[in-house]
Amino acid sequence: MRERLPMTTAPVVDVPSLLARVGMRATPPRLAIWQVLHDADGEPDAVELLRRAQCLEPRTSLGTVYRFLRELELHGLASSRPVAHERSRWRLGASAESTSRNTEAVAAVARLAAAFGYRLVPVANV
Repeated sequence: MRERLPMTTAPVVDVPSLLARVGMRATPPRLAIWQVLHDADGEPDAVELLRRAQCLEPRTSLGTVYRFLRELELHGLASSRPVAHERSRWRLGASAESTSRNTEAVAAVARLAAAFGYRLVPVANV
């Protein structure tokens, strides 16, 4: 049997309210996925998240896991880390690494566009 770790002093998050603020319903499968991500020791992949979430909510499907993770990522609530020849690893919170990669990617595209006589123009979020 696995030893239970003591509770951390991290602030308690009202997950249903948080999801409602970004336009998502707090369904039992989503809450199970969130709980597994929150309690994870490392960065589980989607299949591991599914396996653990199904222990909490048997109706959780792999499609739900992937859709929910993408929505969390879109709203900056979770981030993925690609692993070569394996599934991406997931964790709650935005990744500083992914933010710097995005900045580097935009800079590279801007340089490429400039080489062809174009310039990138920032667009307001719609």
